[in-house]
Amino acid sequence: MKYSVAVVDFKGDVKEAVRRAVKLVDWSCSPSESILIKPNMINSKTSEEGVTTDPTIVSALIEIVKDFGCKVYVGDSPGNAHPGKAREVFSLTGMLKAIEESGAEFLEFEGEPPKVVQTNGVVIRSIGLASCIFKHRIINVPKLKTHMQTLMTGAIKNLVFGCIPGSGKGILHQVGVTPNRMAKAMVDVYSAVRPFVSLNVMDAIVCMDGNGPTGGNPLRVNKILTSKDALALDMISFKMAGIDPFKVPYIREASQRGLGPKSLGEIDLLGDSLEEVKFVLPSTFISRVSSLAGYFTPLVTASPSIIPERCTGCGNCAEACPADAIALDDIAKIDRSKCIKCYVCHEVCEFDAVEVKKGFFEIIDRWIF
Repeated sequence: MKYSVAVVDFKGDVKEAVRRAVKLVDWSCSPSESILIKPNMINSKTSEEGVTTDPTIVSALIEIVKDFGCKVYVGDSPGNAHPGKAREVFSLTGMLKAIEESGAEFLEFEGEPPKVVQTNGVVIRSIGLASCIFKHRIINVPKLKTHMQTLMTGAIKNLVFGCIPGSGKGILHQVGVTPNRMAKAMVDVYSAVRPFVSLNVMDAIVCMDGNGPTGGNPLRVNKILTSKDALALDMISFKMAGIDPFKVPYIREASQRGLGPKSLGEIDLLGDSLEEVKFVLPSTFISRVSSLAGYFTPLVTASPSIIPERCTGCGNCAEACPADAIALDDIAKIDRSKCIKCYVCHEVCEFDAVEVKKGFFEIIDRWIF
């Protein structure tokens, strides 16, 4: 089976680029359908910081869907979400304004009880997913970023974690204590969500490398990519980032389970050229000392720590920690004996108060090479 991924250069007009990218993959909807656009809204950092989806991409997609006569909704479940959190994040990033001005309706995933679904998975047998995702066709709009636990994040991860409301996300971190275990858990959930996804649109205008998905460095790539298949989109996007996609555990796992292409050769590229942009890897991964344990080896010695002068004591990290390893005493404090190195504290902190120290092997890697 052949898959298609469209690559479009962004030259200053987001709406023109999005329309071209959607047209290249021949996507459409009928007036009888309702569409749920699901951006990546992990916290209140903006698209220009390389963290959340660009609101103008969502505005363009709303207009396209409305042109087909469909009802349009936009929603997501941010990190550490609770009722009201999503609206706050959408408002602070400018996404809520874009939704309202474009004539769509905002959906809060925490607004109703989750629907428990059976995944028949390897490590996740059942999971509570946002009820609204089963009522619409989904347009998935991820942000291309590095990730401290999974190396890269894109279309699949945006679907998996964003469709789990509130504290339910912690289940994946509790079982996904290694990259391979996390890959299995993610693909278990993705297999349940995949049938409802009709289009994937990658925001690769301002990406993030380094210690993503929230604390890395903004990297302007100026691309928009689209595909009807999330795995195909991730494979091409990660290749563009200078990463062998099959070295990313959840890409390999999804491919082996037949949830998309088996190889890059099964993917047709449409539109503009795909120039490689070398992304800096997270400090939690070692890239070149293959003799130590393999290409892109996770560093078990890389640990999160609190920067006291930046910590506001807001408690977001403590609430989000799936291992209950963080307590508040004016500022956050991490119990090393409980920490599972999932880096959720780093993801949800909006004050850059959580750092991840480089592991010993990564220092060797940089020194030798």
